[in-house]
Amino acid sequence: MGMPPTAKTDASSDKVSSTSTGVRGTPTAAPAPGQNSTPSGNTTPRNNSASISPGAAAGVGIGSAIAGALIAAAILVLFFRRRRRPAPARSDVIPLNGFGSVEKTFASPDSISPVGMIERSLPQPAEDQALGGEMSRLKTAIKNHVQSFYHTNSVPGSIDQVALGLIAMGNMPLIASTLGSLLSNPVTRMTAIRFCITWTAVSRIDLNCEPSLSFLPPEIASCLLSISSTRDDPSTKPGFMSKWRTFTAVLLQDRYGSTTLTASDPRNQNISEALQALNAVLHPFANDQQRDDRERLQKLEEILKRSARFGFTLFSQPSLWEFEWNTPPNVGRGTLVISPALKQVTDESGRRVSPRVVEEQEVARGLESYL
Repeated sequence: MGMPPTAKTDASSDKVSSTSTGVRGTPTAAPAPGQNSTPSGNTTPRNNSASISPGAAAGVGIGSAIAGALIAAAILVLFFRRRRRPAPARSDVIPLNGFGSVEKTFASPDSISPVGMIERSLPQPAEDQALGGEMSRLKTAIKNHVQSFYHTNSVPGSIDQVALGLIAMGNMPLIASTLGSLLSNPVTRMTAIRFCITWTAVSRIDLNCEPSLSFLPPEIASCLLSISSTRDDPSTKPGFMSKWRTFTAVLLQDRYGSTTLTASDPRNQNISEALQALNAVLHPFANDQQRDDRERLQKLEEILKRSARFGFTLFSQPSLWEFEWNTPPNVGRGTLVISPALKQVTDESGRRVSPRVVEEQEVARGLESYL
């Protein structure tokens, strides 16, 4: 009687499991019955770790050296390229003479030319709102000063004496005798005092002001006078002037760009002389003349110094800014411009543009019987 089927299956299974596997799971056939597991005629196993010939070893060494040299060269190339790559631009916040801050970007010196470096190092122009706002604050300071330190009582004395003081203040748009009458009259006095202070403060930061009167740095005022006498091409001169103003302001920023005037600031001389001339006119109308008058003079000097700082800021702009004292054509007689308009007349490249006003004139009306 034969073996049960299950026993046969187990035998087959044992035969399969006895079959060996080669390298990486590749099946290797079992030797057939009656055959040796080694090749015929060779009873010694093969030695898999046979030695390499000297020539092959030398070739491997040379190839390894060349490969190492190439890798080292590639690393050096990448390293030097990384060092020569322009550094990321950095941004610094630079104060703009008391009118907030402007941001300018510095690029790596290796990435641009010296001329490009100069252009990139120039500060951004001040915003129109900042310039108009400072002009407005100057006007408000003058108005508050007049209301605080002067009166409208009758003042004995000769109008001629006041007129002589006005003449000493320099060129004015009104005849000295006419302005003297406005100062002597209690009705028009406050308007006239505001005009005198504003004219002194603003006209002396005009680019056309005489160096002996100007509140601009003396180097700038003298140079402006020399430039104004030259005969240059009117189509190119505004552009040159735009660059000259911005470059000059950057070079003098450390000396004149502070929010305060130091004791050694050369502008103090002209400011002091203007203060004395102005006080000679205004002193008869000051409150409490018997008391210490130092506070009034101190506040008046602060107004003039504030104007000097504003003048340097306007000068440093690439655009050209002017003060407009003339009344518009549609304004009738009997008016007096107490404070001028501030207007832009060129763009940042020096091209003439339609005047753009950022601060309006302040005009006193109804003076027909006093002018």
